[in-house]
Amino acid sequence: MKPLVLIHGWSDESGSFAPLAEALEKRTGRRLEQIWLGNYISLDDDVQMKDLARGLDLAWRDRRLPGKARGADVIVHSTGGLIIRDWMHACYTSRGEKPPVRNLVMLAPANFGSFLAHKGRAFYGRVLKGFHSEKRFETGAQILKALEMAGFYSWELARKDRFGGNVFSAAGVCATVITGNTGYGGISSLANEDGSDGTVYVSCANLNCASLEISFPSLPRKPRAGSLKLSGGTTAFLVLDNHNHSSIALKVAEHAGNDRLLDDIARAAGIGNSREFVTWARTCARRTALVMAAHADGGDAYRHGFQNTVFRVRDDQGFDVTDYVVEFYHDERKGVLDRFAEVFNRKAVSNVHIYKGNPAYRSFMIDCTELYRVIDEKGECLRISFSALPDINDDKTMVGYRTFEQKGIHHIELGPHELKRYFVPNRTLFIDIILTREQKKELFTLNRLG
Repeated sequence: MKPLVLIHGWSDESGSFAPLAEALEKRTGRRLEQIWLGNYISLDDDVQMKDLARGLDLAWRDRRLPGKARGADVIVHSTGGLIIRDWMHACYTSRGEKPPVRNLVMLAPANFGSFLAHKGRAFYGRVLKGFHSEKRFETGAQILKALEMAGFYSWELARKDRFGGNVFSAAGVCATVITGNTGYGGISSLANEDGSDGTVYVSCANLNCASLEISFPSLPRKPRAGSLKLSGGTTAFLVLDNHNHSSIALKVAEHAGNDRLLDDIARAAGIGNSREFVTWARTCARRTALVMAAHADGGDAYRHGFQNTVFRVRDDQGFDVTDYVVEFYHDERKGVLDRFAEVFNRKAVSNVHIYKGNPAYRSFMIDCTELYRVIDEKGECLRISFSALPDINDDKTMVGYRTFEQKGIHHIELGPHELKRYFVPNRTLFIDIILTREQKKELFTLNRLG
C-alpha cells in the first residue's frame, strides 16, 4: 500500500493531524507506520513559501519516500495546499518530471489566498489563538504575504501550474478539494466573512479557475477582450454543509458530520484508477450543486456562491497601474439613475481587498447568487471600465492614461448570458487589464539649431 503523507497548515503542527491519521487507519486499513505527518516552521518571519517547498523536498528524500510518479498519496490542510503545489511544480513539473503524488486531498486549501492574511497580529493573537497560546503574536510575515488575497504569489503559482504545466488529471495527480461553508462560533466568529469557512473563501479553495486579458487602446478603437481561458486538467471539488476551517480537518471531535467527512477523505485518498476518479469528480459536482441550491433562495448571504475576481492593471509599456478605480455600471447617460449599477455595487460586490505588496492587484468578491437574481429579473447588461492616474489631461502631467474624459477609454459590455460565463460561483477569475500609456508632445522636443 502506498504511503500517505499529511501536511498541516499555517500556525499549526503535525500533532493536530493525529486524530485524522488514526481514524484513517481504522477506516482504510493503512497502518500508522505508512502514514507520515509533515511538520514545518510557519511562524518564522524569515521563512518564504519557496523555503517550505524545498524543505519538503529535502524531507521527502531524507525519509526515502517514493520518487516515482504516483508513488504516494498526500492530504494537506489550508496553507499545505500551496506548499504541495509549489513543490510539485518547482521540483518536478518545471524539470519535465512527473511528481510522486497519485491522490492529493486538499482540505480547505488557501489555493488563492486567505482574507485572514491581512487582519493584523493583534487579531491573530486574541481572536484565533486565544489567551493560552505561547505564540500569540508570531505570524510568519513572509508566509502571510504569500497568503494575502490578490497576492502576486498565488497569481504566479496559478500561471505555472493551472494555466501552464498542468499535473492535475485522472491519469496524473488526482486532486480533490473538500471545503466547508460555515464560519467559526464564539469570539472566533469575528473572523468570519460571507462565503467562507472562517479562514478561506470557498471560491479561493477551489483549484478550478479561469483567466482573461482585456486591452484598452486609445480611442477610437474599442477594448479587446481575449478568450476566457479555463484552468487545465480535471480536479474534484466538494462543498460540505456546516463544516468550518477547523472541523473539515477532523479537529472537532464531536462534529455531527465527521463520519461522512471521513468517508469522503478516505475515498478521495484511495482512488485506484482514472475511471474511478472521473466518477468521483462528477459525484462531488452533483453534491456541491445540491448544497449551493439549498442556500440560493434563502436570505442568509453567508452561504451564497461567490467568485473571487482578481484584477491586475498595468499598461502597454509594462508598468503597474497602482492608482485606479474599477467601474461597474449599466447606463452612462448623465441624469439617469443607474439602478442596476446601484444593486451590483451595493449587493453583488461583497468585499474588495487591495494587495498590500502592490496595489495593481485587487480582489473583488462577487456574490453570484445576488448577481444572477438581478440578471434573471431584469435581463440587464453590465459595463466595466477604469479610471486611472496619472491623468494625461492634467496640465502638470507629461505621461498618463486617457480615462477620465467623456471620450476616454471605452468599456467592456457583458450581456446576461456573458455575465454568467464571466461570473461563476466558487471560482477565482484572474483578469489582466492593459491600459494604453500616452505621452504629451511636450515631453520630448527636437529643435533646429539656430
